[in-house]
Amino acid sequence: MKPLYQYTLILLQCTFIISLMNLSASAQDMQALDEQERTQIEQGLTAEQLSQPIPAEHLALLEKAGDLDPEVTSEYTLGFQDIVEITVLRHPEVSGEFAVNAEGNIQYEFVGDINVSGLKKDELKKLLIEKLSHYIIKPEVTVKITGYYSKSIYVYGEVRAPGKVFMKGDTMTVREALVQAGLPLLSGKLKDAKLITPDASGSPEIKKVNLHNLLYKGDLRENLVMKPGD
Repeated sequence: MKPLYQYTLILLQCTFIISLMNLSASAQDMQALDEQERTQIEQGLTAEQLSQPIPAEHLALLEKAGDLDPEVTSEYTLGFQDIVEITVLRHPEVSGEFAVNAEGNIQYEFVGDINVSGLKKDELKKLLIEKLSHYIIKPEVTVKITGYYSKSIYVYGEVRAPGKVFMKGDTMTVREALVQAGLPLLSGKLKDAKLITPDASGSPEIKKVNLHNLLYKGDLRENLVMKPGD
Protein backbone atom coordinates (compact mmCIF):
# COMPACT_ATOMS: atom_id res chain seq x y z
CA MET A 1 0.00 0.00 0.00
CA LYS A 2 1.32 3.44 -0.98
CA PRO A 3 1.85 5.97 1.81
CA LEU A 4 -0.84 8.63 2.23
CA TYR A 5 1.47 11.44 1.19
CA GLN A 6 1.97 9.80 -2.23
CA TYR A 7 -1.81 9.74 -2.85
CA THR A 8 -1.97 13.38 -1.76
CA LEU A 9 0.86 14.26 -4.17
CA ILE A 10 -0.88 12.49 -7.08
CA LEU A 11 -4.17 14.29 -6.28
CA LEU A 12 -2.43 17.68 -6.24
CA GLN A 13 -0.75 16.93 -9.58
CA CYS A 14 -4.10 16.01 -11.17
CA THR A 15 -5.70 19.16 -9.76
CA PHE A 16 -2.83 21.25 -11.15
CA ILE A 17 -3.19 19.67 -14.62
CA ILE A 18 -6.97 20.28 -14.64
CA SER A 19 -6.41 23.90 -13.59
CA LEU A 20 -3.93 24.38 -16.45
CA MET A 21 -6.43 22.87 -18.88
CA ASN A 22 -9.15 25.23 -17.63
CA LEU A 23 -6.83 28.23 -17.99
CA SER A 24 -5.91 27.14 -21.51
CA ALA A 25 -9.58 26.74 -22.44
CA SER A 26 -10.37 30.16 -20.98
CA ALA A 27 -7.52 31.70 -22.96
CA GLN A 28 -8.82 30.09 -26.14
CA ASP A 29 -12.34 31.33 -25.41
CA MET A 30 -11.05 34.88 -24.93
CA GLN A 31 -9.04 34.59 -28.14
CA ALA A 32 -12.23 33.69 -30.01
CA LEU A 33 -14.04 36.78 -28.75
CA ASP A 34 -13.76 39.96 -30.75
CA GLU A 35 -12.28 43.15 -29.34
CA GLN A 36 -15.64 44.58 -28.30
CA GLU A 37 -16.71 41.43 -26.40
CA ARG A 38 -13.35 41.18 -24.59
CA THR A 39 -13.65 44.81 -23.52
CA GLN A 40 -17.15 44.17 -22.16
CA ILE A 41 -15.97 41.16 -20.15
CA GLU A 42 -12.86 42.92 -18.84
CA GLN A 43 -14.91 45.92 -17.75
CA GLY A 44 -17.50 43.66 -16.10
CA LEU A 45 -20.41 45.54 -17.65
CA THR A 46 -23.84 44.70 -16.28
CA ALA A 47 -26.91 43.95 -18.40
CA GLU A 48 -28.27 47.40 -17.53
CA GLN A 49 -25.04 49.07 -18.68
CA LEU A 50 -24.99 47.08 -21.92
CA SER A 51 -28.49 48.37 -22.71
CA GLN A 52 -27.17 51.96 -22.77
CA PRO A 53 -26.08 53.69 -26.01
CA ILE A 54 -22.41 54.20 -26.81
CA PRO A 55 -21.11 57.43 -25.18
CA ALA A 56 -20.96 60.04 -27.94
CA GLU A 57 -17.58 61.39 -26.75
CA HIS A 58 -15.95 58.07 -27.69
CA LEU A 59 -16.93 58.28 -31.34
CA ALA A 60 -14.46 59.47 -33.96
CA LEU A 61 -17.15 60.81 -36.31
CA LEU A 62 -18.67 63.14 -33.72
CA GLU A 63 -16.60 66.25 -33.20
CA LYS A 64 -17.69 66.69 -29.60
CA ALA A 65 -19.89 64.94 -27.07
CA GLY A 66 -23.56 65.42 -27.81
CA ASP A 67 -22.95 66.65 -31.37
CA LEU A 68 -25.97 64.87 -32.82
CA ASP A 69 -27.27 67.49 -35.24
CA PRO A 70 -28.67 65.85 -38.38
CA GLU A 71 -26.61 66.08 -41.55
CA VAL A 72 -28.44 66.57 -44.82
CA THR A 73 -26.71 64.23 -47.23
CA SER A 74 -28.61 65.26 -50.36
CA GLU A 75 -31.26 67.70 -51.55
CA TYR A 76 -34.81 66.82 -50.64
CA THR A 77 -37.59 66.36 -53.17
CA LEU A 78 -41.17 66.71 -52.00
CA GLY A 79 -43.59 63.82 -51.80
CA PHE A 80 -46.79 62.50 -50.23
CA GLN A 81 -47.43 63.65 -46.61
CA ASP A 82 -44.66 66.26 -46.60
CA ILE A 83 -45.64 69.65 -45.19
CA VAL A 84 -44.44 72.97 -46.60
CA GLU A 85 -44.72 76.42 -45.09
CA ILE A 86 -45.26 79.16 -47.66
CA THR A 87 -44.86 82.81 -46.67
CA VAL A 88 -45.70 85.63 -49.08
CA LEU A 89 -44.53 88.98 -47.72
CA ARG A 90 -47.44 91.30 -46.85
CA HIS A 91 -49.94 88.69 -48.03
CA PRO A 92 -51.04 86.47 -45.14
CA GLU A 93 -54.11 85.40 -47.12
CA VAL A 94 -51.87 83.22 -49.33
CA SER A 95 -49.45 82.21 -46.61
CA GLY A 96 -49.62 79.11 -44.41
CA GLU A 97 -48.76 75.42 -44.11
CA PHE A 98 -49.79 72.99 -46.81
CA ALA A 99 -49.67 69.19 -46.86
CA VAL A 100 -48.83 67.24 -49.99
CA ASN A 101 -51.73 64.91 -50.76
CA ALA A 102 -51.65 61.42 -52.28
CA GLU A 103 -51.79 62.92 -55.78
CA GLY A 104 -48.68 65.00 -55.09
CA ASN A 105 -50.59 68.29 -54.92
CA ILE A 106 -50.97 71.11 -52.43
CA GLN A 107 -54.29 72.98 -52.32
CA TYR A 108 -53.29 76.64 -52.65
CA GLU A 109 -55.50 79.71 -52.37
CA PHE A 110 -56.35 81.61 -55.60
CA VAL A 111 -54.23 79.29 -57.73
CA GLY A 112 -55.80 75.93 -56.98
CA ASP A 113 -53.99 72.61 -56.85
CA ILE A 114 -50.28 72.76 -57.55
CA ASN A 115 -48.37 69.55 -58.24
CA VAL A 116 -45.21 69.65 -56.14
CA SER A 117 -44.22 65.96 -56.19
CA GLY A 118 -40.53 65.61 -57.03
CA LEU A 119 -39.84 69.34 -56.70
CA LYS A 120 -37.06 70.76 -54.55
CA LYS A 121 -37.75 73.67 -52.21
CA ASP A 122 -36.20 76.28 -54.51
CA GLU A 123 -38.08 74.87 -57.52
CA LEU A 124 -41.38 75.23 -55.66
CA LYS A 125 -40.49 78.81 -54.74
CA LYS A 126 -39.85 79.65 -58.39
CA LEU A 127 -43.13 78.01 -59.44
CA LEU A 128 -45.12 79.94 -56.81
CA ILE A 129 -43.60 83.26 -57.84
CA GLU A 130 -44.57 82.55 -61.44
CA LYS A 131 -48.18 81.68 -60.54
CA LEU A 132 -48.68 84.47 -57.98
CA SER A 133 -47.33 87.09 -60.38
CA HIS A 134 -50.73 86.98 -62.12
CA TYR A 135 -52.33 88.37 -58.92
CA ILE A 136 -49.54 90.08 -56.96
CA ILE A 137 -46.89 92.51 -58.20
CA LYS A 138 -43.40 91.10 -57.62
CA PRO A 139 -44.35 88.58 -54.91
CA GLU A 140 -41.68 87.84 -52.32
CA VAL A 141 -42.00 84.16 -51.44
CA THR A 142 -40.29 82.03 -48.80
CA VAL A 143 -40.68 78.24 -48.73
CA LYS A 144 -39.75 75.99 -45.81
CA ILE A 145 -40.20 72.26 -45.41
CA THR A 146 -41.64 71.81 -41.93
CA GLY A 147 -42.62 68.14 -42.14
CA TYR A 148 -40.43 65.43 -43.64
CA TYR A 149 -42.68 62.39 -43.97
CA SER A 150 -42.46 61.04 -47.53
CA LYS A 151 -39.14 59.19 -47.25
CA SER A 152 -37.84 56.87 -44.57
CA ILE A 153 -35.39 54.09 -43.80
CA TYR A 154 -35.53 51.48 -41.04
CA VAL A 155 -32.98 50.77 -38.31
CA TYR A 156 -33.41 47.53 -36.35
CA GLY A 157 -31.31 45.74 -33.74
CA GLU A 158 -29.30 46.98 -30.79
CA VAL A 159 -29.91 50.72 -31.02
CA ARG A 160 -31.59 53.07 -28.57
CA ALA A 161 -34.66 53.80 -30.72
CA PRO A 162 -35.15 51.08 -33.35
CA GLY A 163 -37.74 51.55 -36.09
CA LYS A 164 -38.57 54.04 -38.83
CA VAL A 165 -36.27 57.03 -39.40
CA PHE A 166 -37.59 59.89 -41.54
CA MET A 167 -35.13 61.31 -44.05
CA LYS A 168 -34.30 64.98 -44.66
CA GLY A 169 -32.67 64.24 -47.99
CA ASP A 170 -33.27 61.86 -50.85
CA THR A 171 -30.45 59.77 -49.38
CA MET A 172 -29.02 59.27 -45.89
CA THR A 173 -25.68 57.95 -44.67
CA VAL A 174 -25.36 55.02 -42.28
CA ARG A 175 -23.80 57.36 -39.73
CA GLU A 176 -26.76 59.74 -39.83
CA ALA A 177 -29.23 56.85 -39.56
CA LEU A 178 -27.48 55.64 -36.41
CA VAL A 179 -27.48 59.12 -34.91
CA GLN A 180 -31.20 59.50 -35.59
CA ALA A 181 -31.81 56.07 -34.02
CA GLY A 182 -30.06 57.15 -30.82
CA LEU A 183 -26.71 55.37 -31.48
CA PRO A 184 -25.95 51.65 -31.00
CA LEU A 185 -26.13 50.07 -27.57
CA LEU A 186 -23.01 48.78 -25.87
CA SER A 187 -24.40 45.27 -26.32
CA GLY A 188 -24.51 45.58 -30.12
CA LYS A 189 -22.11 43.62 -32.35
CA LEU A 190 -20.82 46.57 -34.32
CA LYS A 191 -18.68 44.53 -36.71
CA ASP A 192 -21.60 42.41 -37.94
CA ALA A 193 -24.08 45.06 -39.15
CA LYS A 194 -25.81 44.75 -42.53
CA LEU A 195 -27.37 47.22 -44.94
CA ILE A 196 -30.31 45.57 -46.70
CA THR A 197 -31.90 47.08 -49.81
CA PRO A 198 -35.26 45.39 -50.55
CA ASP A 199 -36.02 44.16 -54.04
CA ALA A 200 -39.40 43.34 -55.59
CA SER A 201 -37.96 40.15 -57.09
CA GLY A 202 -37.30 38.75 -53.63
CA SER A 203 -33.51 39.03 -53.87
CA PRO A 204 -32.52 41.96 -51.61
CA GLU A 205 -29.05 43.45 -51.86
CA ILE A 206 -27.11 42.88 -48.63
CA LYS A 207 -23.91 44.74 -47.74
CA LYS A 208 -21.82 44.20 -44.61
CA VAL A 209 -21.02 47.32 -42.60
CA ASN A 210 -18.31 47.50 -39.94
CA LEU A 211 -19.83 50.05 -37.56
CA HIS A 212 -16.91 49.70 -35.15
CA ASN A 213 -14.49 51.06 -37.76
CA LEU A 214 -16.97 53.72 -38.82
CA LEU A 215 -17.82 55.07 -35.38
CA TYR A 216 -14.59 54.52 -33.45
CA LYS A 217 -11.97 54.89 -36.19
CA GLY A 218 -13.72 57.29 -38.55
CA ASP A 219 -13.44 54.93 -41.54
CA LEU A 220 -15.68 56.67 -44.07
CA ARG A 221 -15.56 53.67 -46.40
CA GLU A 222 -18.14 52.14 -44.06
CA ASN A 223 -20.39 55.22 -44.20
CA LEU A 224 -22.59 53.80 -46.96
CA VAL A 225 -25.38 55.80 -48.57
CA MET A 226 -28.91 54.61 -47.85
CA LYS A 227 -32.01 55.13 -50.01
CA PRO A 228 -35.70 55.22 -49.00
CA GLY A 229 -36.87 51.79 -47.91
CA ASP A 230 -33.44 50.48 -46.82
